[in-house]
Amino acid sequence: MPIFSKYKRTTLLKEISDGKHEIIVWIAKKKEDSIVLRDPSGLKEFKLTGRKTSGLLKQPLETLLWIKSRIKDKELEVLDSKVIHKPYEERKFDYVDLRKISPEEFAKYSPWILRNPKYAASTKLLFLITRYSREFLYGEDFIELLPPMISIVSDPGLRGAKKLRTKYYGVEYELTSSVIMYKQASAAVFEKVFFTARNIREEPPENIKTGRHLSEFTQLDIEWALSDIDDVMRLAEQLIYTVTKLVADKYSEIIYMIGERKEPVVLKPPFPRITYDEALELAKKLGYSIEWGKELSHEAETAVAEYFGTPIWIIGYPVVSRGFYYLPNPEDPKYNLDFNLILPEGYGEVLDGGTREYRYPQVVGRIKMLGEPLEKYAWFIELVEQGGIPPSSGWGLGLERFARYVAGHKHVAYATPYPKLPGITLSP
Repeated sequence: MPIFSKYKRTTLLKEISDGKHEIIVWIAKKKEDSIVLRDPSGLKEFKLTGRKTSGLLKQPLETLLWIKSRIKDKELEVLDSKVIHKPYEERKFDYVDLRKISPEEFAKYSPWILRNPKYAASTKLLFLITRYSREFLYGEDFIELLPPMISIVSDPGLRGAKKLRTKYYGVEYELTSSVIMYKQASAAVFEKVFFTARNIREEPPENIKTGRHLSEFTQLDIEWALSDIDDVMRLAEQLIYTVTKLVADKYSEIIYMIGERKEPVVLKPPFPRITYDEALELAKKLGYSIEWGKELSHEAETAVAEYFGTPIWIIGYPVVSRGFYYLPNPEDPKYNLDFNLILPEGYGEVLDGGTREYRYPQVVGRIKMLGEPLEKYAWFIELVEQGGIPPSSGWGLGLERFARYVAGHKHVAYATPYPKLPGITLSP
């Protein structure tokens, strides 16, 4: 039996009170007569007392220990202890007294930073948002499917980002940047489907400055056959409200542990809706001139959302600005039946989607308009041609962006374990 299996804990650090305890802990920091210990519940500092305590201070940082102790008034007396594992070299990065850190440094040292209570809480928050989002969709009778990681072809509408490619048995494949076509195909079978999809895109390096871009991110991607744009927008509003309310009601201590917000946020719908043209007009009044047919700049999005002070829907983007999979508005075919949800406080877009194009001639025409070779989309085009793609609507919600807003972080990196940032390489 390995040595670590012999030792058990009776109490986590978070739950310790006066009395005798057996704990399994890492040494996080040492001081003259005190020590900071760490376990899955967080960090705790103790003043050391008694004859057997001096040996602890001689151990290197990140030594894993079993300690039988007597604790009183935050003083720890060692009754017995065993080294379970000692590092070969002492840790150099200090994750205990972690002050201001740049997104680039955060990405580089993220495996250590994850041990800091603030960022451990951020990771827990991302887990809760993912969990409650999934549970909400299960309650709405959606089926969760496992996402593909490589594709013959992925989403062409990446708005400035590039796809990453690999070889699969000598054939070039793309790392999945979107599951849009898989969603549409699956909705023909189950009607209501979603993926918790990991997407990879090579974002322009300058996008690190926006605070909202990752090159590897997670999207909650839903598709609902025979639904319209209002159906899926209401679904998104209810999910966002439900998740933020559950976090605020059950886990407010996580928000306070993160420390970026004074109190938890609850996003209560309905959210205001404005058209793309109205957004451009408002942005112009606020000092941002956007050429028609182009995406709103991050600064313009921020200004428009701040004008309302609440999440807002921008609906009806021009056909020329988006991918081939949106259905044009039959009342004005220059515009799609699509939408973006923009968060306030400068957090920007968190969700986009719309009603899908499912008609064969139109799908082929839109792919050609984008300058994409039809043969790359052969499997999808065949499905469309032979009735395998139903009328549907759907959206994708960026989970890390959502978690960033709920936490109040200045950059999405801080809401993400092991973040991959635009232009930054060699990070874990």
